[in-house]
Amino acid sequence: MSKKEKKTVFTALEKRSIYSLSSIFFFRMFGLFLVLPVFSLLALDLEGATPLLIGLAFGGYGLTQAILQIPFGLWSDRIGRKPVIAFGLVLFIAGSAIGAVADDIYWMLVARFLQGAGAISSPIFALIADLTRPEVRTRANAGLGASIGLAFGLAFFAAPFLGGWLGLAGIFGSITIMATISLIILFAAVPTPEQTVYSGSSWSMFRAVLSVPPLLTIDFGALICSMGLSTTFFMTPLVLSQYGFDKSDLWQVYLPMLLLGGIAMVLAAIFAEAKKRFREVMLVGAGLLFVSFLCSWLGYSMELLPLYIAALFLFFMGFNIFEPIFPSLLTRMTSAHTKGTASGVYSFSSFMGNFLGAAIAGLLYQTASFLLFFLLLGMTAVFLYLIRHFPNPENTLRVPDEAKQGVVIG
Repeated sequence: MSKKEKKTVFTALEKRSIYSLSSIFFFRMFGLFLVLPVFSLLALDLEGATPLLIGLAFGGYGLTQAILQIPFGLWSDRIGRKPVIAFGLVLFIAGSAIGAVADDIYWMLVARFLQGAGAISSPIFALIADLTRPEVRTRANAGLGASIGLAFGLAFFAAPFLGGWLGLAGIFGSITIMATISLIILFAAVPTPEQTVYSGSSWSMFRAVLSVPPLLTIDFGALICSMGLSTTFFMTPLVLSQYGFDKSDLWQVYLPMLLLGGIAMVLAAIFAEAKKRFREVMLVGAGLLFVSFLCSWLGYSMELLPLYIAALFLFFMGFNIFEPIFPSLLTRMTSAHTKGTASGVYSFSSFMGNFLGAAIAGLLYQTASFLLFFLLLGMTAVFLYLIRHFPNPENTLRVPDEAKQGVVIG
């Protein structure tokens, strides 16, 4: 085996890191994804439920996630990743347990906001970067993305059946169990990296991350993808139910959509990393998003169900193209001192998109849903323009280190 080939093969530590962190993502995200396909239907049975309150509960998780991603990322740069991840999982478990016993929409709002307080995405993305080399990082993130995709597919297949069998309380009880398993895996299997802790001010770390334009493009793209995702899965169960789809029939649409999206994700990750053509792959992904939003609007407004379903497939292909690429580019453009901070800003954008998409969809669904589609189309057009000036990895600038002070912790 050549020296170059050895450098692109995962080491034993990298394999252990990827498998254990992917398992945490799988169990945690499987629980979360159980909610997405059926929440807007099942929540109608909660006392005091209205479309707006359901939308707020659906997206409330994203709001507190967004608010806390940057603090959690900064915190992980200072005290280490694993303690922050553990604290976030405990908060998530508490919120899930409340959701399991909630009998009105207001307690469900509390549950979703508390779930979101377990904002561990940025520390996990930073941890996988700590534990892998740059030349294999896209594939490492693709491994995380694959675990999320598998969780997504299994959850979307199971949710319609579990929703009818266990109800919303049973689904949240399942989420509590999944999150507890994630906490056990964190302490039992995830390696503890040698990590450089940045001793500069939090403001200097934050300012350094915001000084790199390509990072801002990535953050804006994450906002759009997440807005589209929460909008799609708020509206789709309601739209399909209008055409006679029962909760237990939704998998017939979701499963092939997820499979096609998974294929797009793997092909995009391989091509972007092998050819160093991240910009070109991102243009394809953004183009798919734009066409999907346009077709969604036309299919919904003209009552053309086949066109609306086709738009779902296009959206999920575009969305999955970005899943492994964004985190990989993010860590390539940050220093060792600010990976957690940069991941926090990225995750803030992503989860704020989750909240805004669901909240706006809940507000406009019965009155002026076309405004939401126009907003998504306009934002995606701006994103396409920004990608045209996005540098491929060999030309990227890393986040400047405003101070080189740090200590190494085990």
